[in-house]
Amino acid sequence: MFLSTGRCGTQSLATHLGEVYSDLAVVAHEPIGPDYRCREFFRAYDGVHAMSGDPVIAAHLSHIDCVARHRTYVETGWPLFSAIPLFVDRFGERLRIVHLTRHPVPTAISHMVHKTYAGSPRVDGYTKLAALDPWCDGIFQREARGRWDHMTPFEKTLFWWTEVHLYAEEVAARYPQVPFHRVKAEELLSGNPEPLRALCGFLQLPFRAVLTERMTRPVDQWRHRTEMEFDWRRALEHPQTLAVTERLGYRMKDVDDAALADRYSR
Repeated sequence: MFLSTGRCGTQSLATHLGEVYSDLAVVAHEPIGPDYRCREFFRAYDGVHAMSGDPVIAAHLSHIDCVARHRTYVETGWPLFSAIPLFVDRFGERLRIVHLTRHPVPTAISHMVHKTYAGSPRVDGYTKLAALDPWCDGIFQREARGRWDHMTPFEKTLFWWTEVHLYAEEVAARYPQVPFHRVKAEELLSGNPEPLRALCGFLQLPFRAVLTERMTRPVDQWRHRTEMEFDWRRALEHPQTLAVTERLGYRMKDVDDAALADRYSR
């Protein structure tokens, strides 16, 4: 299971891993979408019974069980993060968790461009069931409630980024028996085979060199741009985000304004 914020290469991974390892693995991207119900089950470590009782989630678990008898099952796509405790309960040490990261600024801007907190048309699904805010149970940054209405859409997506990565750190500490591998999306997409070789080893799949070239071809079904203005330097005003950024090995001074404008501005 790839634990991530989304907007960090999960579509590329699902497409290329699925094609290169079609004989050994079944790879899915967001197979049940927001029906993991992240808002309800975020950090619900004692809620696995309620989670497994949901008919959509229960059917999906049964599907994974069937696939995993014969092939490696790999799932990417951000909504799965809330179900990690359920996966641990169901699959135990058979589970392997990949913590996929990306620099917070382009990640947050990409979510902002998708209007996650600014009138997303997916309000009946992803926004309603999955997008985190300070009023969700289990949230880390409860202090954001007092300033939420004054935060920009970019700052709200930074809140999301910070929540998910704080949670990933907690998961690694809470389940030391479950194999855990952290990797940067930037490295997987760089053309360097070594991060991919290490990832494949962790997934217990033989490394195939063709994957390196494939991963230099991004797959993004939702590659949007925006006319919204954004000031990424607002990130510097959020100490908890900055602390997580540093722990994950990123630096704010590496942000390229010209590259952001070229990629995201309309």
